[in-house]
Amino acid sequence: MDKIMSACGVLCSGCAAYKARERGAAYQKEASEAWARIYAFQTPPEKMTCDGCLSADGAVFYTSVRCQARRCCRSKDLPSCAECAEETCALLAKAQSNWDSVPAILDKLSASDRERYAEPYYGHRERLEKARREYEARKHM
Repeated sequence: MDKIMSACGVLCSGCAAYKARERGAAYQKEASEAWARIYAFQTPPEKMTCDGCLSADGAVFYTSVRCQARRCCRSKDLPSCAECAEETCALLAKAQSNWDSVPAILDKLSASDRERYAEPYYGHRERLEKARREYEARKHM
């Protein structure tokens, strides 16, 4: 599977909601229960689905519809904030802050939970910065 990154640096292709679109109802239920257990985030299994952050509103995870960094990238037709000319952005900062608490729980998770339900969400700032550097290097080739 190709790696797909969100506007703010989350690894969409590793996200349980993204994977659920292909894995079906049993996986949606499992992922919903895991998110409730790990993050205290209650989402009905049938809403545990996403085609990636930059998808149309009807195909993106229901809470992501409100993300202003996502909306901005879509309006500028950018694959992520890494390709935006603005280096500092309040919309990006707010979007990234949603994931800043994930590293604090890593030691409390089993290896399996960490891999399946946390890895896509931590390291998002570094992932986006790496994508920005790679984009800038390609521009100057």
